[in-house]
Amino acid sequence: MGREAIDLVPYARDAAQLMGANVRVARINRRWTTSQLAEHVGCSRHTIAAIEHRKPSVAFGHVLNACAALGIQLFVPDPQELARLSRAQMEIVRLMPNRVMPKGGPSDDF
Repeated sequence: MGREAIDLVPYARDAAQLMGANVRVARINRRWTTSQLAEHVGCSRHTIAAIEHRKPSVAFGHVLNACAALGIQLFVPDPQELARLSRAQMEIVRLMPNRVMPKGGPSDDF
């Protein structure tokens, strides 16, 4: 049995298209083949082609590694600022409850 197809909402589809185009342009500007980029990322050339063709089934880690290998900015230009923002966001997540109660809370109407 194969993987279930992932149907992207329009915003996510546009983001995947932009990411794929950015990877392709950066790869070609560096004069790297898909095999060369795959070697830097630690995946197959088919995975790189899937990223460039905006396939939603590609592992997110491979997408991030491809962007890092090509120097594609994802959030902020400064790596130290990215690390700072990441730590700050993780501190917020740490302070949040582990689970969410449904609206209205539990019913105690026995």
